[in-house]
Amino acid sequence: MKKLASESGFVRAGLVLLVVIVIVIGVLYLSRWRGGEVDMAEAGKAVAGDLEHAAETVRDTSKDAFLTVKVKTALALSKSASAFGVDVDSNGGTVTLTGAVPSNEIRAAVLEIARDTAGVREVVDRIDVDAQVIPRIEEDQRAGRVAELEIESADYELLLHAEGVDARWIRVSVDGREVRLTGNVPDSYQKERAASLVASVAGVETVLNELEVSHRSTSVGSHGNGR
Repeated sequence: MKKLASESGFVRAGLVLLVVIVIVIGVLYLSRWRGGEVDMAEAGKAVAGDLEHAAETVRDTSKDAFLTVKVKTALALSKSASAFGVDVDSNGGTVTLTGAVPSNEIRAAVLEIARDTAGVREVVDRIDVDAQVIPRIEEDQRAGRVAELEIESADYELLLHAEGVDARWIRVSVDGREVRLTGNVPDSYQKERAASLVASVAGVETVLNELEVSHRSTSVGSHGNGR
C-alpha cells in the first residue's frame, strides 16, 4: 500500500484546528467591537473547551486508521468483496463505504462484513450497484494485499496498546514487507521504541522511521502509557 491509511484523519484534524482559530479570532474581534463588554474569562473557557475537543479529535485519528485497516482486511479476506476495492473511511467508530460493485448480493456481503468487524459502531452505505463494474484487483494481487493489510493491522494494534509509546499521532503504511512510520511522538525514546515494536511484527523486513519528535506535553508520563 503506497498511501497512508489515515489521510482522512489528518484532514479532519486540520479542519478542526481551522475552526478553533476562527473562534479565537472571533472572540477577540467581538471583545474589541463591544468595547470590552465580553467576559474574556468566560470566552477563554469556551476557547479552551474547543481546543480540548480539537485535541480529542486528533487523538482519535490513529484509532480510526486502525479500524479502517481492520475493515479493509476483513473485506480483503473475502474473495468476492476484495475484487472490487471498496473504499473505507472511519470516524469515531462510524465506517463509510464507497465505491461500486456489480450486484446487490456483493453489496450486501460487503456491508455485512463491515458491520461484523470488531469496533464498528455504524456503517454508512455509499456503495453503488453497477453491472458493468469489473474487478479492480486481480487474483494474483489479492494475497499480497491481504498480507500488507495484516501487517498494518498488527502494527497499529501493537503500537496502540504498547507500554511506553504514545501512539495517538503515529501513522503506519505498508508496501510489501516495508513499513513506514510517520506522524509524531513526544520524545526520541518513543520514536525508537515504536520502530523496534513494528520491526518485531511477523513479515516486516524494513522499517522507515520518519516519526518526528514534537516535545509536546502528554498524559503518557515517564515512558508509561497511562492506559
